[in-house]
Amino acid sequence: MKTIFTVGMVTVLGCALLPSIANATNGMFLIGNGNKAKGMGGAGIAVQADSLSAATNPALIAGMANRFDIGVDIFKPDVEAQLGSVSSSSTAQINGMGIDSVFILPSMGGTYQLSETTTLGLSVVPVGGGGTKYNTNFFEAARGSQGNINSQLGVDLVIGEIVPTIAYRVNKINSFGASLIIGISRFSAYGLNLFSTFTPSNTPDKLTNQGRDWVFGTGIRVGWLGDFGKVKVGVEYTSKVWMQTFKKYTELFAENGSMDIPANAGLGISYQATPDLLLALDISRTFYNDVKSIANTGPNLAGDPAGSLGSNDRQLGLSNGLGFGWGGRNVYKVGAEYTINEKWIARAGWDYSESPINENTQIIFNLVAPATVQNHLTLGGTYNLSTDMAVNASYIHAYRYEQSGPTYISDDGSNLGRLSMSQDTVGVSFSMKY
Repeated sequence: MKTIFTVGMVTVLGCALLPSIANATNGMFLIGNGNKAKGMGGAGIAVQADSLSAATNPALIAGMANRFDIGVDIFKPDVEAQLGSVSSSSTAQINGMGIDSVFILPSMGGTYQLSETTTLGLSVVPVGGGGTKYNTNFFEAARGSQGNINSQLGVDLVIGEIVPTIAYRVNKINSFGASLIIGISRFSAYGLNLFSTFTPSNTPDKLTNQGRDWVFGTGIRVGWLGDFGKVKVGVEYTSKVWMQTFKKYTELFAENGSMDIPANAGLGISYQATPDLLLALDISRTFYNDVKSIANTGPNLAGDPAGSLGSNDRQLGLSNGLGFGWGGRNVYKVGAEYTINEKWIARAGWDYSESPINENTQIIFNLVAPATVQNHLTLGGTYNLSTDMAVNASYIHAYRYEQSGPTYISDDGSNLGRLSMSQDTVGVSFSMKY
């Protein structure tokens, strides 16, 4: 386990050192953990797929054989945004390699069966985040002659987690698990000078262009798995991960630079319909409404008699400071796994979650965090190299979804904004039992 932890630290730091994932696919989160689950629409609360399953429901590794899983996803979003007459596409490059809008997301996990009833695990996963990089700054265009439209605009939020887990099989039916979540976040923002008038200091000094800031935090995840023969039922609850505040951005996020990772809870059911066909369904909810920097509403719309800010207690960085206006959201996942023969396994699935963005009132801040995608088609498969080793692959397509609505400002007086995104992700992983 010491070796796994060392590799895990390298993996999660590797996640954080790469560019952001612009935006994650279920709001600010990825679709699932591990290529097996991703191939099944992310459905995994009641599916004992691999060691990364512990990052979804810690009870799933109860009774799991000693194993090691390591993988990487290649993520390519296509993001467009417009404010008034100025539009821009989001681009980024991998460490100067000249590959636009392609991001690499590594992950790994391992389990160790301590006894017939107790299993230990460690998983290291990219959880989500969001980011954009626009080479045309429509916020600066809205400032008129004071603005530099050619300056870069964007944000970069990366969230990774190290998840040590213990799972206990009580009897043939019931298993329980618990995980400590160690969260790591990296954030930077640039080109947000337009919003300096919303800060207590009336300057951009703790708002934008302050470079990368790192924070750490902790939370817990608990889960149950019930094995009823052909039917398995799983339940998980993940607490809020309480993160340190971003000291360089205390006048951007509410509560003096706080950006906790939201809590979530979920229910999953899997059904072994035939010896070769497994079906799975997950329903979960993410509590964005409990994190003020995410849930607090943004500026008022043009023409509001209270003005764009409303009152001074809504200044950026304060407890009631401006935010993205996201509410809690449900996520629905369905998936199927079919064993073709002893070598090949095929998977398919679907994931749906309503966009958390209220296009009627909350467009302006969300132009730099365009979490619009709702529907996802997934495919996947496994090739068994032997009884102890396998290669897994997955593909996710998030269908383009566009939102538009009113704002409080623009360069042309229309006070309208628009944002859209689609995504494609290809993943591959290697699994080994030992």
